[in-house]
Amino acid sequence: MKAEELTLAELVDLKDGQFDLHGRRLVLHSSDAFGQFRKDLVEMVGVDPARRLLTRFGNFWGRADAAAMKRIFEWDSLKDWIQAGPRMHTLQGAVRVVTRRMDVDEARGRFHMEVTWHDSVEADEQVTALGRTTEPVCWMMVGYASGYASFCMGREVYFIEQKCRAKGDRVCSAIGKDRESWGGEIMPFLEYFRADDIHGKVVRLSRELKEKMKEI
Repeated sequence: MKAEELTLAELVDLKDGQFDLHGRRLVLHSSDAFGQFRKDLVEMVGVDPARRLLTRFGNFWGRADAAAMKRIFEWDSLKDWIQAGPRMHTLQGAVRVVTRRMDVDEARGRFHMEVTWHDSVEADEQVTALGRTTEPVCWMMVGYASGYASFCMGREVYFIEQKCRAKGDRVCSAIGKDRESWGGEIMPFLEYFRADDIHGKVVRLSRELKEKMKEI
C-alpha cells in the first residue's frame, strides 16, 4: 500500500447518526465551533495551558491515526506508513500537506521531515477567533504530526512550526526530528508534549478495535 492511494471513501463507513473509521467513531464539526472553543480555552486558562492541551489533543489524534493505518493496511515500507500521516491530515480537511523532505533511518532511530502546511484550518481559527499573533499557533497540527511519526518510529519525534499564516507568513511550515537529533533546541518545547502514557492508551485502543472488527 502506498500513502498516495488512500481515499476517504475506503476509510469512512457512513451510517445514520454515526460514521467511523474502521471501528473508530468520528464526529464532523464546524471549524468555527472549534475556533470558539480555542478562544474560550485561551481566555479561561491562558495561552500556554491552552497550547499544551491542544498539542496533546493533536498528539493523541496523530497516534490514533497511525495505529489505525497499521491495523487496516499493509504498507510497502515504513516511509509509506509515515507518509500516510500527512495524507490522512489532508483527507480529514485540516490542512493540505506537502512533504518537502523526509529522511528516515530506522536502524538508528533517526528521523527528519520538513512539511509545508497549506490552508491550515487552525491558522484560520486563530485569526477569526483571536486575531493575528506573533508566534506560530498550529498547535494541534504540530501535535498530530509529532504523535503520528512517534507511533511509527517507536520513539519520540517532535515537530516544531517554523512559519504560520496566523502571524502573516504566506504558508505554514514545520520541521520534525527525533529527540536526539533536536538536541538542546527542543528543550523549550517539551512541556507542551508531556502527558500521561498516550502511546500505551492508543496501543490498547487499537488492540480492542482489532478484536472488535474480527468479531464483526
